[in-house]
Formats: sequence, C-alpha cells, structure tokens
Amino acid sequence: MTELPRLQLIYFKLRALAEAPQMIMHYANVPYTYEMAWDFYGKPWPEAKPEVAFGQLPVLVVDGHTHIWQSGAITRYVATLTGTLPDDPLLAAQVDAVFDSTQELFPPLNPTVNVTAGDVHEQRKEAFLDSFPATLKNFAQQLERTEDGPFFFGAKPYYCDFSAYHHFSLAQMLKADILDPHASVLHFMAAVESLPGVSEYLASRPELIDVGTEPKLVINKGGGIATALVVGYKIVLANALNNEKLAPSIVNPRHPVRLACTNSSGLPG
Repeated sequence: MTELPRLQLIYFKLRALAEAPQMIMHYANVPYTYEMAWDFYGKPWPEAKPEVAFGQLPVLVVDGHTHIWQSGAITRYVATLTGTLPDDPLLAAQVDAVFDSTQELFPPLNPTVNVTAGDVHEQRKEAFLDSFPATLKNFAQQLERTEDGPFFFGAKPYYCDFSAYHHFSLAQMLKADILDPHASVLHFMAAVESLPGVSEYLASRPELIDVGTEPKLVINKGGGIATALVVGYKIVLANALNNEKLAPSIVNPRHPVRLACTNSSGLPG
C-alpha cells in the first residue's frame, strides 16, 4: 500500500473554498492539518501574500515542500488520494464538468453567506435567489440521469459531489427550502450527510450563525464565539465583492484538525 503524503491545508477559518477537500479527506480517512495562513507563514497575511503563488489561498502543502494553489487543483489532487476520481477518463471528464459547474457558484454564494452584511448582503442574496432556481434545475436534471444514484454518477461519490453539497448547503442558509422543489437534490444531500467520515465532520465543524447581519462561527456547543474582522479574506475576495464592506467573521473555531489562532491584535493576520 502506498504511503500517503503529509498534507497541510492552509486557509482562513471560513466555510468556503476549503470545505470540499476537507469533506473528501474525512470521507476517505486521509489525515491532514488545517492551518491558518498567518500561523503557517509566520507573519500577517498581507505580508505573506506577495510570497504566495498568485497571492491566493487555499494552498495545499504536500510533504512540506510542494505547494498546490487553486481550490479546484487541490480538490482534484485530493481526489487522486481518496478514490473519488474515476479511473475511466471519459467519466472523469464528466465528473470534472459537474465540479466546474459547482465552482461557478462560488462568486455569488460564498461571499454572500460568509462575509457580507446589511444592505449589501440583501442585494446579493436577492440576486442569487433570483438566478439559482434555474441553475439548481440543471443540477437536478443531471442527478436524475443516473438511475442508480443517489450521487451524480451513481452509488459512489466522486469529488464533484462534495463540492455540490457544500454550495447547496450554503444556498440553504439563504433560503431554507430552496432545494425542496427537487426530490433528487434532497436525496443527494441526505446521502452525502450520511457518508462515513463526512457525517462526523459536519457534526463537529463550527456552526455558522448570524448570516446577513454579522456572520460568525460558534467555537463550541457551549456558545463560545470569537469575533474578528477577516482582513485577509477581504483581500482574497476584493474583486468578487467589488471592495464592498465586509462583516466580522470567525477565525479560530474548534475543529477536528489543528488550527492556529488570531494574533495579539485580535485580527487574523
């Protein structure tokens, strides 16, 4: 059996671009560490950013020396380690097509849920809710093409399924019943949530609360909350958000893998 590489996933503490690879690694029981950018680089993120390839996070560090940036590349690489990438090249291309379609949901969805507040949030939320039903219908049609579901390509989940789940679950935070018109999508969501490893991860990750007003993550079930302005994430999302005002967010919640903390100023990086 091939020995697994040492994996360090570097990001901010947000429920965004690092979710799909984390779900996949929990599903396959692949060990990794999750590290805050300012902890890994040993300096505030704005200072570390110029030293990072294309100034982007997340980054996956493999065996301490190879750095992989771009969330799609990270997810596809993790898929090769976890059995969630098909061997058949034609099926792999189809899986990748679904994955790329889920990635297109990032700009309108992840910042709206994780970062914006007030009028900006309401405007972005309204725009997303107007456009998403047609997109969701397309996803439902793809799910319904497979008779032996519940996943996009049958009874076995591939990496596209984890990305779809992440984005669909964020959409539910904007409108709880938004998936209800499509039984196939609801069946899919329940199937992902019941996967070994994934169910434990979803139950243990910090709860995202106060979306639209002051989004934050609950540190633990006892209600502890850390509040800090996500300066680094503002930089990452500046183009997507057109430099709109960001709300406070969490940076150091309880997590089943190793985390770093905020610096002495109380701000991430």
